[in-house]
Amino acid sequence: MDIYSNPQLYDSIHANYKWDYILIEKFAKKYKGPVLELASGTGRLATPVLKLGLDYTGLELSKVFLKEAKKKFKSDANFILGDMRNFYLGLTFNFIFIGFNSFLHNLTIEHAKSCLKSILNHLEPEGKFLLSIFVPDPEFLYRDKNKLYPATDFFQFENFQCRILETNDYDSESQINRLTWYIEKNGKMSLKKYNYSMRMFYPHEMDILFQEQGFIIEDKFGDYDLSPFDQESGMQIYLCRKQ
Repeated sequence: MDIYSNPQLYDSIHANYKWDYILIEKFAKKYKGPVLELASGTGRLATPVLKLGLDYTGLELSKVFLKEAKKKFKSDANFILGDMRNFYLGLTFNFIFIGFNSFLHNLTIEHAKSCLKSILNHLEPEGKFLLSIFVPDPEFLYRDKNKLYPATDFFQFENFQCRILETNDYDSESQINRLTWYIEKNGKMSLKKYNYSMRMFYPHEMDILFQEQGFIIEDKFGDYDLSPFDQESGMQIYLCRKQ
C-alpha cells in the first residue's frame, strides 16, 4: 500500500512534528508572500503561513491528500493537484519551499533537475526557495534488511497507541532507498504495510544541481536550529535565490 493513501495516518504520525513548522514560520515571516509549497500533503505546513496572513498555495500529487487538505482549510488556502517534478501554474511566488525530505521523492537526477527548473520559473526575481533533506547516512542506509527498526515515536491513531516500525533496502547504484512501514498498535503488529521510496542526494550533488539549474545558494544550514552546515550535520537545508 502506498504511504500516501492514508491521510489520517499521515496526520497522526506528524501531529507533534514542530521543528520544520517553526522553520517555515520564520522564513515566511521574513520573506512574505505569496507562498508556494510543493508536495504539500494534507496542509500541515500551510498553518504557519496562513497564521501570518500570507497567501498560500499548495501543490500535491495525491488526490486523497489533496481532498483532505481542501476539507481542512476550505477557502483559506489554495490547494492544486500537481506534480513537483514538472508543473506550470502561471503564477510567481516570493517564497517557495519543499518540506521535510519531500524532495527525495524525485527518484532520478532528471526528475530533480525538472523540479528545480519548475521552481525557478515560478520564483519572483528577488524570491527565495527553501529546501530541507537528510544527509545520507550509511548507518541508516545499510541496515540489516531483515530487521525491523523504530521509525517514529509513539502516537495516537484509531484509539490505539501506535508507532511505525520499518525495513529498508538501499540500492547504491540508483541511490534509491526503498522503505516498508508496519504499524504497531498497542504492541501488536498490524497486517497492513506501507511502501515508499526516496533517492538520496549528497551535499555535493545538491551544490551542482542548484548551480546548473540557475540558483545561488545564499545559506546552507546543518539543522533546523540554523546551525552552519559541516561534515557532522544530519540535515542539509538550503536557502536559494535566482542567479
